[in-house]
Amino acid sequence: MTSAGSASEVKPDAALPLEPRSVVLHIGDSFLMAGFSQALRPKMKAVGALYEVRSEQASYTTSWHLKLAKLVGDYHPDLVIINLGANEVTLTDPAARADAVERLVKIVGDRPCVWVSPPLWRKDTGIIEVFRKHTSPCRFYDSDALAGPISRQADGIHPDAPGGTAWADAFFKWLLAERAPAPKDGEALPKGSGRHAVNPWRLRPEKTPTSPRPSPQKTAQTTP
Repeated sequence: MTSAGSASEVKPDAALPLEPRSVVLHIGDSFLMAGFSQALRPKMKAVGALYEVRSEQASYTTSWHLKLAKLVGDYHPDLVIINLGANEVTLTDPAARADAVERLVKIVGDRPCVWVSPPLWRKDTGIIEVFRKHTSPCRFYDSDALAGPISRQADGIHPDAPGGTAWADAFFKWLLAERAPAPKDGEALPKGSGRHAVNPWRLRPEKTPTSPRPSPQKTAQTTP
């Protein structure tokens, strides 16, 4: 499903059409592969995006810098989605990961980017707040606040297929709603990946949260 037409044919408050062959790079830990990317893939295909997924089980914000730099250089993505943090929920000093988070965001550069927090199965020790404060200019997607409770696998931690689908549905709906309006005449904007004059995945600026985050689901603790 694609939309034709130039920016001048788009209503002033509407986003640019998602023309075919925009590139979406999605990286993360095992939560990414727990139904989330599987449910996102057909949605990305439906809007004509080339959806590249890279996941490593038991990976951390400190272990992706070289890999992300290479992937960004290889694919020149129009949008980067980062799913990291599930293995850092119980850190005794989560603030120490702020530098690692900022380095990843710096690698992304001025591309549209979304950092997706893991849907929590227990109370975290502060890593979600580290993401909230240090992922700018990437947008931060708070999965607990925006996707709500989801069903889990037998380990009580990873989403199961229905849970991953519900998570992906909520995220994709949010992602489309947060696309920035088409540029006004003369507005200077970052270009796309070479396929588009203006990046079609541009996002609106971050809004200040207006509602508290819900309490996470509590189950037995194991490592994702």
